[in-house]
Amino acid sequence: MQSARVDWLDVARGVGILLVVAGHAERGVVAAAMTGPPRFGTWDLALYTFHMPLFMLLAGINVPASLAKGARPFLAAKCWTVLYPYVLWSLIQGMLLIALSGMTNTQARWTDLLAIAWQPLSPFWFLYALFAFMVLVVLVRNAVALAALAVAALIVSGLLERESLVHQITYMLPFFVIGVLGSERIKALPLPLQAGLALAVAWLLAFQIVPRTDTMPYLTPWSFPAALAGIGVVFALAQGIGGRLKGGLMALGEASMSIYVMHIMANAGTRIALTKLGLPLPQWGLIAACTSVGVLGPFAAHQVLRSRGLLPVFGLARPVRRKAEFPLARPASA
Repeated sequence: MQSARVDWLDVARGVGILLVVAGHAERGVVAAAMTGPPRFGTWDLALYTFHMPLFMLLAGINVPASLAKGARPFLAAKCWTVLYPYVLWSLIQGMLLIALSGMTNTQARWTDLLAIAWQPLSPFWFLYALFAFMVLVVLVRNAVALAALAVAALIVSGLLERESLVHQITYMLPFFVIGVLGSERIKALPLPLQAGLALAVAWLLAFQIVPRTDTMPYLTPWSFPAALAGIGVVFALAQGIGGRLKGGLMALGEASMSIYVMHIMANAGTRIALTKLGLPLPQWGLIAACTSVGVLGPFAAHQVLRSRGLLPVFGLARPVRRKAEFPLARPASA
């Protein structure tokens, strides 16, 4: 049972990372105005209602087991697997953006690299917020207090200025807390086909109340029901998938951190290359191409780094501590 639960959670991560890369590919193509006016407005809003909340909730699910080992080991591990990759990959992507200034949608300056302590580069706000949440659960160990903070954060998120880091953090906190407090129940939650269909209908209904005129309508309290229903649909889908597709999505889920930190560079590189080549691809073709490279390129890099034992160097896995080996003592000479 434990193996099965881990399996479907990895499948859910695989589905989630595909959606994240597709969303950023779509936004990159639209922002570059490569093929005329955008035609993916509704799809964009629908996707953004739940794909990042999904990852926040998944991150929370793993917290209780890790925190049970002690606060100090827990924070030490998160410094390596969350804080370190945040700093490292922010610097890598920031320097690439500076080097490619004028060729990408986002412009970066050297001062932006100095500001990552309080202003993350996109898309690394997720790692920034995640580390803040990890510190929070160490400081607030009471479930009732943590739930109260989550509810308060959701309410406050509707009052804050849009597109600010504090706004993103307050809206995402409830999903993380749900994962933490509901960890074991979520792992054991059976979601048959009928439940998945019911959740899909619930998402369609909830999506109708998501505001259409707000600056970031998918990060408002009105979007919360659609986010929960969308996460439920992904969970039901993850439990129902089998065969080779399940294996492939599990592999993507296991490599989701690598794909996440590298996919923007892969997306942008593909978009720039296609622009230079002048291929007459329709908008959906450009998005599909950027998504494919944005997933498969970082996934291939992950496999190469893993085969060489370099994942920890790049903050993509914890270093494995090996027990010291001592040579057998020589027998005493006669």
